[in-house]
This record gives sequence, C-alpha cells and structure tokens, in this order.
Amino acid sequence: MRTGSPSFRPPRPGWEIARIGEPRPADGGVLDLRVGHCGGATDKTPAQAAVNISERRKAGDPIAVWSDLRSSLVPVVLVDGTPVATGWGRIELPLPAGRHLIEVQSQHSRTWRAFDIAAGKATKLDYIGMLGEAHRAYGEAELRWNLQGLHGHTVGPRGRLNYFQYLPANAKERKSFLAFMLAALVGATLSAALAYAGVPAGIAIPAGAVIWASALAAWGIRVLWTHLRYNRLAPEAPLDTRPFTRGTAAPLVLDADGDLPELGPGAAAVLLDARFLKADLASDELALQLPEGQDRIDGKQAKAFNAVGEVVPIRHRYAVPPPEVLLDGVALGAFWTRMWLAVPPGTHRLEVRTPAAPLPVEGRAHQPHTAVATVNVDAGEVARVDLSVTVTAVPDPLRPVLHLWHCRIDRLGPAAAHEAPAVPRADVRGGLRRAVTGRYWETKDDIPPTR
Repeated sequence: MRTGSPSFRPPRPGWEIARIGEPRPADGGVLDLRVGHCGGATDKTPAQAAVNISERRKAGDPIAVWSDLRSSLVPVVLVDGTPVATGWGRIELPLPAGRHLIEVQSQHSRTWRAFDIAAGKATKLDYIGMLGEAHRAYGEAELRWNLQGLHGHTVGPRGRLNYFQYLPANAKERKSFLAFMLAALVGATLSAALAYAGVPAGIAIPAGAVIWASALAAWGIRVLWTHLRYNRLAPEAPLDTRPFTRGTAAPLVLDADGDLPELGPGAAAVLLDARFLKADLASDELALQLPEGQDRIDGKQAKAFNAVGEVVPIRHRYAVPPPEVLLDGVALGAFWTRMWLAVPPGTHRLEVRTPAAPLPVEGRAHQPHTAVATVNVDAGEVARVDLSVTVTAVPDPLRPVLHLWHCRIDRLGPAAAHEAPAVPRADVRGGLRRAVTGRYWETKDDIPPTR
C-alpha cells in the first residue's frame, strides 16, 4: 500500500539501488545516500480504473493498466554530472573531499543540490520522490483538482529536509499511535474497574482520563518536535563548478530556491534555467520491454508499471546527458539546473543543442535539435532564460541499447512572466488516511547501505 510516508526500500522487488560504473578512487570521504519514495495521488476511482483497463484490453493494448503513467520514475543519481547509481535504497559512494553537485533524474530533472565531502567523514543525504502518475502534473499548465498543492521530490541533509510531508509522515509513527491507543485502553479499563468497585463516577472517569490525556499530550509534543526538526533546510550557496565542469566556461549552479549572486560594478549576468521532462511512450514502444515471447503485460508487471513506470527492471538504465550550451561561441559546462554566468553588458548569442544518446541506438535515432536565442542585458541586470526539453527514450531491458532516442527543445527564451507550475508535491493526506484507517504498518528504513 502506497502512502505519504517516506520509505527507503524499493517499492517493487528488482528495483534495488545499484551502482553505475566503477567506484571512484578517492582518499576523501563518503556520500551516504538514501534514495526513497512516497505515495502519489491519482485522479481515478477504482471503477474508472477498471473501465480504463477494460477499454485498453478491448483495443488490443499490450500495456493495459489503470494508470496514465507511461514513462519511468526510477531515480538516476548523478554526482558532478556523472551517473553513479540508480534505483531505491541506501548506498555509500567514495568521493574526493570538497564541494560537489548531486542531481537526481526521474520523471523530470528538477532535483539537485550542492553538498560537501570532508576527508575521512561521511556526508548523509536523503532523496525522496513521489510514485505513480502524479508525476505527470509536472509542467502542465493546469493541475487536476487532486494534484493541486502537492509536492513530491526533494534532496538534502538527512533529518533536515524541507519537506512538508514529513509532518504527517512522522507524527503518526506506529509506535506513538499504538502507545496512545494502549494508554486509552488502560484508561478506559481503569475507569470501568473503579466504577465497578463502587468509586463515584466523578473520580473514576477523571482517573482513567488522566492516563490517555497524558499519552495524547506526549503524542502532541512528538508532532511539534517533528515539525520543528524538519522543514528547516536553508538554500545552498552558489556552487562553483570549475573543479568538475566539462566546458570551457564554468557557471555557478544555484539552489532551486536560492537568491542570485550579487553583481559587481558595471557587470551583468545570464541565468539559464535548464530542465527536461520525459515524454509519454506509446504502448508499442513500451511493449519492446516485455520479456521475449510475451506480447501482453501480466498482473505482476502491471502493478510494477503503475508504481514505477517500468514493466520490468532495466538492467542498463540511462541518464539524460546535459545539453550542449554555447554562449558567444564558448562552450558552457552545462547541467540540468539553474546556471548563472557573469557576462559583459550588451548583446549575447545563446546556442543550445540537445544531447546525443547516452547509449547506442538500434531503432529510431533523431538528429540533435538546436535552438538559438539573442540575449540583451544591461549593466546591473540579469537576463533570465528558460530552457525546456522533452526527452523520449525507449531502453532495452537487458542490453545496453536504446530502441528510440529523441530530444526536442520546447522553449529557449526569456523566463515566463509567471512561474512554471510547481512540480507535484507528495500527498500529505496519506498520513491522515492511515490515522483514520489504522493502517500503521511500515517498513523500517534502517537498511544497510550498498557498498
């Protein structure tokens, strides 16, 4: 059962976290990373879902599932632009001492943060992303009614995530709730026993009430402590990417919620906010991931697909490479982040080219898409430019190849007057539903890390 509670175990067997590539030789420290998930919302009732499956089966759809999710949600972790791990769970990654950039790609590219590695020490970070089709809300002009006001991805120091979901997710932990229910039972039993023994009701009832009221107060204190402990993560300072950039010019990477750096006298700057969104795949494309000899999805695969957007685990999962960005003909070390670069006042030429496929392509390989924008910026000003790319890719589940690779630039130009729709937020009502239904079973997250 998916709920709003964070879990750091894979949602389905076979999607455990795995390292990408060989470990980096490093004499510095260790990144102790937990990649987790929580439940998402859906806009379908069970009856609507049943109709959806029935209609798809009648139409001969080989991927007949209740969800509208049609692309992978499995996280891919990158450090300093290099893919290092994929899946859900806990992993330890040796890294050189210094400041680094972590990116997590899932349905979209909007999760990143700077972090520090100290020599001989471990830096503990958590990532949490939402499961299910609620990811589809990202980038839409209008959100469906039950997806409005939700938020579903974050990365940051363990125990300090700025994630409102943590209040209901932790305030109702199983042990606290059971302790309160036990106290209420003991209190009621004590009141009944005293009344049976002839003690006046004015004494028997308050005597029992003291027990459960004390437990309720303790539970309330725990709720308050949870709220104070979490949601206190400040934006990271700008990250200088020169130590690991691949371009000639190294931008500063800004926190998603951070302020812009101050400009020097007579200076200007360009802020490029680069993002990608995975496109929905057609059923015939998804059917390429079915096991050999199977032409239709089965029940077990459908459950996995509804949750994570993959029929079966992908052995060679890809990361979307960053776009190629040139500013006045100079290659910029780009990332799927907010990138800030100081420039002289005047007119500048910004050229963007979509990345080449990260794996060999055996099927359709589209040519890279190029777009050019002219940026005019005066002294003391920052030109804000949006870059939005749609990525369509069909990886083979067993071999390190792609059956399709296509990137399309949807937007390269001045930032919109209004902020883009927020990425979907996690269903904070999940914890409240569990409080009502009494479903307080939960898998512990103290799993050993993968090395």
